[in-house]
Amino acid sequence: MAELNFKAKRLQRLNSKSHLLFLSFILLLGFIVAVALRYYALEPLRIMDTTMYPRHGEKEILWVCKLPQCINNVKANETVWAKQRNGETTIRRILGMPGDSIYISDQGRVRTSQLKFRWPGEDAFIESRKFYVPKKGDTLSFDELGDIEQDYIIGLLEEQGVDFYIQTSLWLGDRELSLEHVGTTKIGTRQVSLKEIDLLPWQDRFLIEKQLEQNEPGNAKAKIQRKLYNRADSSLISKIPITYNCYYLVCQKSSHCADSRELGYYTQKRIIGRFIKEPTTIMKFVTQKVTVVKEEADKIFEKGSNKTRLLLKDVLKNNKNHTLENNSKKEMPKTQKIERKTAKKRMEDNMSEDTSEKNIHRKRFVPQEKTKD
Repeated sequence: MAELNFKAKRLQRLNSKSHLLFLSFILLLGFIVAVALRYYALEPLRIMDTTMYPRHGEKEILWVCKLPQCINNVKANETVWAKQRNGETTIRRILGMPGDSIYISDQGRVRTSQLKFRWPGEDAFIESRKFYVPKKGDTLSFDELGDIEQDYIIGLLEEQGVDFYIQTSLWLGDRELSLEHVGTTKIGTRQVSLKEIDLLPWQDRFLIEKQLEQNEPGNAKAKIQRKLYNRADSSLISKIPITYNCYYLVCQKSSHCADSRELGYYTQKRIIGRFIKEPTTIMKFVTQKVTVVKEEADKIFEKGSNKTRLLLKDVLKNNKNHTLENNSKKEMPKTQKIERKTAKKRMEDNMSEDTSEKNIHRKRFVPQEKTKD
């Protein structure tokens, strides 16, 4: 009985129009979720070089989360997927968070508010430097920044589309020198050109200053100073507001690698993914969304299945009566079956006798046809 009811109920449910619509909706929802995961939430990346070795090996596949919940909660020393200013993407680790002060010595010693380690083979810092990683809401004074910080800030202004130009001056102690003196210095074996002095990186400017100190008499310090001017009205740019949080991203490899040491700060909008060992964050987020949608779908199914429920009730009732009748036939004693068969035979015999008597009576009263004389 229970098995028959279950089969009838299951068959009725599977054949109902609302159930078919519900299944179609679930399949469509699954497809949409899969597409969203692939293009908007989770993406596999293959590392094609050794810049992150030994943390991540060459040709290793990393899964990165692109949801705001992941990107907005990155932490120091985590691996992230970022976009460079030229549009190329790269995988780097976070050395400095917004608001951090970073110290890197010429011996490869690194110290931040959260990390402290030695970086063997680091060769970008030919002189020890300490610098600040700006955070959103800061206002920096360009004249108070160090040489490396000025390079990074100039990169930020270019990223923001500020139209400016640089004016460079040369000082030896309190005395200003002509920029012609720069032409007497060399970078490696190459003579320095006055046309490139405005945009030379801090390492090259540092080497030029050291050469000028040796060439000029006295013990005064040489200093290459730069000022920024707005190209539209030639006004001095002295204060620089920071509109995005900045990060200092580096390779695991200590040398010959393009990272913040060369390219400057990465703004938050250029961090497009965060490496996750297990995509639990995404699965939790997706599970919550799917649960909400499923509850709404159940409500729709509940409203649209009233007629189906009534029809199913009638089917179960008919099946129940049919089952009881079959059970009563199965449980009927043999004597009762014989009596029924005998009574049925007697009824058939009586009906045949009645039929024969009626036929005889009809024959008796059939009128004779008159014969002609």
